[in-house]
Amino acid sequence: MSKPTKPLFFVIFLISGAVGSAMLLSPVYAEEMGASYVQLGLMGAYHALGYTIITLVTGLLMDRFEKIKFYLVFQTLNVISVAALALAGSVEQLMVVRLMLGLTTGSFWVGSSAITAAMSEPHELSHNIGLYNLSWISGFAVGPLVGGFIIDLFGFKAMFLSMSGVIAVSLLIIGTMIMPKVQLKPTGGKFTIDWGAIRRVAPAYLCLFPYTLSSGIYFSILPGYLKEFGITASIIGTLLTVSNVAKGAGFFGVKRLVNWGTKKSMRLVSLLLASSLALIAYSTNEWMIAIPLALYGLSNGFLEPILLNWIAMKSPSESRSFTMGIYETVFGLGMIVGPMAAGFVTNSYPVSVVYILLAAASMLILPLSRGLD
Repeated sequence: MSKPTKPLFFVIFLISGAVGSAMLLSPVYAEEMGASYVQLGLMGAYHALGYTIITLVTGLLMDRFEKIKFYLVFQTLNVISVAALALAGSVEQLMVVRLMLGLTTGSFWVGSSAITAAMSEPHELSHNIGLYNLSWISGFAVGPLVGGFIIDLFGFKAMFLSMSGVIAVSLLIIGTMIMPKVQLKPTGGKFTIDWGAIRRVAPAYLCLFPYTLSSGIYFSILPGYLKEFGITASIIGTLLTVSNVAKGAGFFGVKRLVNWGTKKSMRLVSLLLASSLALIAYSTNEWMIAIPLALYGLSNGFLEPILLNWIAMKSPSESRSFTMGIYETVFGLGMIVGPMAAGFVTNSYPVSVVYILLAAASMLILPLSRGLD
């Protein structure tokens, strides 16, 4: 029986679009409620805290339990956490719900990448990891665009409830088109950490961390920063879509970069990433900021699949879910540090200083990439 990868990738597209809208547009909702940059940073840090905890746990558990059932349970919780955003009536309540959203969405990325890898034969792994990346970034591109227009027409609460409904549809697809056709048995073993596997792929984690600092700002502060220009939710959604479409374009071109050489590719990515962040600092309206956002998305589209594919290829199959989970855990750590630090920097300096500092941090990828063979 063939493995149902097509329904899986469609599910990833749907859930990514829904949670992407919730993550990227809830800071706009908070800014409309009067949230300060410190509060936006804390809200992002709460989300990242939940995300960090659950990615570590999910990666460990998915190597020990049947993956599809585990995945279904956590996506059910995503339905609840996205809908709960509609019930938040203050910035403080939004912070609590974002913590809950972090706990549930973290399992989505770890679970999706682990199931994709588990469904793939060795010769299919790189190809299917590429399709996984294309599926979730397509959802991320479409979701905020659709969500922004729903907000302009019907309001934030309607958007959150509709995105919760989209995840509910994905549960039906999992239950009817994936679960009956495949069971991904656990690899067995005790609940122990394979330190050897972690050391083997540690250079990728080191390269990833500077990038995650800017990702935390992108998810938590940038949407609210755009709102200060007086931009409507639909235009903010469009700008975020421009960035994510560029990221998808990066996924298409990443194979050539990998063939060029992982070290060389990561050095190029470092320069592109730093340039885009520096340009954001000097943008003063929605049209000027569209260009660096597109450049930022393109550099992301190169960096993430290069590192994720490198980790998947270097990891033993019995620990692959865990090492891919650590990849997401590193994301979470950076997304805790980045927004919190940015929130406090803006107490004393203009917001543009945050993006200059992030550009400098991105240049650290240059020396750190030496460990990638």
